[in-house]
Amino acid sequence: GSLGRDRSELAALLRYVMPLLPRERPNHLLGIGDVESIQVGVRLGVDTFDSCWPTRLGRHGTALTRHGSLKVGQASYRDDYGPLDASCDGFVSRHHSRAYLHHLWRAKEPAVHGLLTLHNIKFMADLMADMRAKIWRDEL
Repeated sequence: GSLGRDRSELAALLRYVMPLLPRERPNHLLGIGDVESIQVGVRLGVDTFDSCWPTRLGRHGTALTRHGSLKVGQASYRDDYGPLDASCDGFVSRHHSRAYLHHLWRAKEPAVHGLLTLHNIKFMADLMADMRAKIWRDEL
C-alpha cells in the first residue's frame, strides 16, 4: 500500500491527520506494513497496522532480518550455512540455514514460500513487541 508519493509524504500526512483523530479510540493504518513506515506511524500515534507486505515478500523470496532484507535466491547464500537471522529465535532461523533456503528457492520447492512467510510474520511480531515495550518504558 501507499499513502502519498513516498515515505516523507506519508509522514507529513500522518503529522497532519493524527492530531485530528480521537486519542481515546484505536487508530488503524490500513495497507502500510514496511518497517520504516510502521516506526514513523507508531511515533505519531497509529495503534494498529494491516498489510500483506511481509507475507508477499516471503512468497517472492525475501526474508526480513534485523540487518535488512535478504533475498534467498542470491548465489551468495548457496554455501552460507548460517541461520536465516542469527538474532531471531523463530522456527525458521533455528532450523533452516540460508543455504538450505537458497536450495529450496532454486529448486522451486513450494515449501520455501511458507517458511519465508512464517519467518517474516515472526519478524514483524518481534518488531511490534519491541515497539510496545518501548512505549511502556516511555522510550517511544
